[in-house]
Amino acid sequence: MKVVRHRNSVSTRMDLLVGIARGTLTDIETTGLDVRRDEIITLGFISGNRLCVIQRKVKNKTPFYREIKDELSKLPRPFYAYNSDFEESYFKTQLGLRVKMVDLMKPWREMASRKAVKWPKLDELISEPEMYFNITRISARDIPSLWKAFLSNGDEKLLQMPLRHNRADLLRELYLLVQYPHLYELEKEIK
Repeated sequence: MKVVRHRNSVSTRMDLLVGIARGTLTDIETTGLDVRRDEIITLGFISGNRLCVIQRKVKNKTPFYREIKDELSKLPRPFYAYNSDFEESYFKTQLGLRVKMVDLMKPWREMASRKAVKWPKLDELISEPEMYFNITRISARDIPSLWKAFLSNGDEKLLQMPLRHNRADLLRELYLLVQYPHLYELEKEIK
């Protein structure tokens, strides 16, 4: 894994043994769920077999947003995400980008509706070893408090946790596309 430190962000890049056949998997971490008030602090993506996570490390969102908008403009379409409405709303409201995405959650949400059960979170479909062994792990709910702690004390070690969480989510999304290649067909619905 290659770590690159920039003035406004830190990024990790790694080449995977498997990859996405077309398009780009995306995942973001935010300071909360309110798309108008909260901000993007992490952007992760898999394009081909390259996984990249870019973590903001400054309070001012403007330079980070410029960086990730530039990165997003270079990535192949379509974009895939689990519960893509979340990413779409943040891309539109926070970045000013209108990007239609393929929702990898759609078939599981439909199955859950047919079976009258709650919609599955990504980590409920594909768990991590930490879940099996009941070892503490970072969840999306932890990200806002980690960001606040980082802003208050400047300890960059706190940024490693959102990076790791985002990378794990991307790998779970990639698993869905590898194991269930029919999900690529969902892209026809957004055209």
